[in-house]
Amino acid sequence: MAWEVFYYQTERSESPIEDFLNSLPSKAKAKCIAYMDLLEEMGFDLPRSVIAKLRGDIWELRPEWAGTEYRFLYFALIGQRFVILHSLTKKRQQLRPKDIKLAETRMTELLRRIEDEGTSPIRKRTNKT
Repeated sequence: MAWEVFYYQTERSESPIEDFLNSLPSKAKAKCIAYMDLLEEMGFDLPRSVIAKLRGDIWELRPEWAGTEYRFLYFALIGQRFVILHSLTKKRQQLRPKDIKLAETRMTELLRRIEDEGTSPIRKRTNKT
């Protein structure tokens, strides 16, 4: 069974992940989306050069375009779903702890919102290659 990738969505139905993707140059955006397609297709079977576990349940997807590295922090949700929680342009050797903490905070919030059945905390990914 294939995986599905979703984006974290705020309680105001905003998607910081889509905003980030839409801010990228078109070729960089296409590369990031292609990596998400691979994540859907292969899940945890992708090589370490493409995905890596960061801390706890948080993983990173690691696309690169024209010498610029991008990071998409995500976790696995029941039902073969990955939820991308945070996205950034990597500018240092290691990710900043505050970026990982933001992903963890959003994951906790998302799980709480699923239990409360309020505003949907995830948005289906529509930008596929």
